[in-house]
Amino acid sequence: MAVVLTAIIAVFIIAWFICFAGQSGITFNGRLGTFITGKRTCQGEGVSRKDIVYIFVLALIFRIAVYIASVVYLNIFSDETTFGFSDFLSAWNRWDAPHYIDLAKKGYEGYVENGQHLFLVFFPLYPWLLRALHVVIRDWEIACLVLSCLAYAAGACFFYALVSEEYGKRIAWKSLVLLSVYPFSFFFGGMMTESLFLCTMMAGFYFVKKHNWLATGLTGILCSLCRVQGVLLFGVAGVEFFVYYKPFKMFKEKEGKEFIKLLFTKGICLFLIPVGNLIYFYINYRVEKNPFQFSVYQKEHWYHGTTYFTNALSEIWGYAFGESTQNTMAASVWVPELVLFAVTVILLFYGLRRHPLKYTAFLLVYTIVNYSVTFLISGGRYMSCAFPLFIILGEMLDRHPKLYNMVVAVSSMLFAIYMAGYFSWKQIM
Repeated sequence: MAVVLTAIIAVFIIAWFICFAGQSGITFNGRLGTFITGKRTCQGEGVSRKDIVYIFVLALIFRIAVYIASVVYLNIFSDETTFGFSDFLSAWNRWDAPHYIDLAKKGYEGYVENGQHLFLVFFPLYPWLLRALHVVIRDWEIACLVLSCLAYAAGACFFYALVSEEYGKRIAWKSLVLLSVYPFSFFFGGMMTESLFLCTMMAGFYFVKKHNWLATGLTGILCSLCRVQGVLLFGVAGVEFFVYYKPFKMFKEKEGKEFIKLLFTKGICLFLIPVGNLIYFYINYRVEKNPFQFSVYQKEHWYHGTTYFTNALSEIWGYAFGESTQNTMAASVWVPELVLFAVTVILLFYGLRRHPLKYTAFLLVYTIVNYSVTFLISGGRYMSCAFPLFIILGEMLDRHPKLYNMVVAVSSMLFAIYMAGYFSWKQIM
């Protein structure tokens, strides 16, 4: 299986780089030239301020509806005689959520367990913003939910604007619906970093689309302060930079100096993106005198070591169909991760010629990074931020309305099921 999977990914990578070379200014003739050109037929549309306000309000209403649904579930499956607002807050404050709150309260140096700073594994942007919001909202749990809801709503606006300008409003709407009803997207309203990472990454992609390189770099700092995968925006922006300015063509036409000038006046802004990761490494160094101490704790305490992605998939397969694996773990964690990987690979090949290279590049690398750790128990949650999945799927299903409605219906049902499992303390984290 490892050889086959590696070969499949290798074929995609080779095809992607051929397309990248062609779109960066290298001329290909014949069938190869036709392959590189692709089959995009969608027409982009600009969005108005009214559109953005509408999406923002609708996103907040959707999150409130999800909270109301959680209250209904918690009461149906409770034998208690009372239910208060504190019970609602406690229901959302589980798994990683208490750690983010304690980091906001105590800081990295003050949050110690068993004499160790185990929570260096969490990136700082979410607890920093939570601490700032706590100045206004004095209850930590309420502040968490407000932060996540606002970040999700802002992320939805950037997502909609980006997709609309690439494909038009109809596909933008369908893609946003698919993102919102993804089976693990209830985490966007939780006390975790999903919504904030989505927001910063979508803002970064939007500025990349606008070729506003300084805004991309500044947004990228926030993105890479939110999660380690945030640095992928650097590669995405680099891909767009080359495709937009076509350096191979410029050098061929004796305009190499002009490209070098662009690289050092505009492209230099992109090197701001990894600053967020450097700040995170500095926090590790300041607290433990080791800039990579987080990786030690991930392996020793959280059981997450790095590995080749096929090894991780083999491990997931073994857990999913092992005789000793409980049904709850197979259905909650392992089988969804296998299905998600398979769907992602299919959509990657479908999207290679029909979608801008920056989307397939991000989706491939983001997926491989997520599936390159041992004991991957949060793959479903992590893939909620693999937003090109929903763009590519939205574009594909736009031509098949009945299939689109079916996918939305099935995904919505799974959303409800997995959220119910989350509140029942199943291994959905």
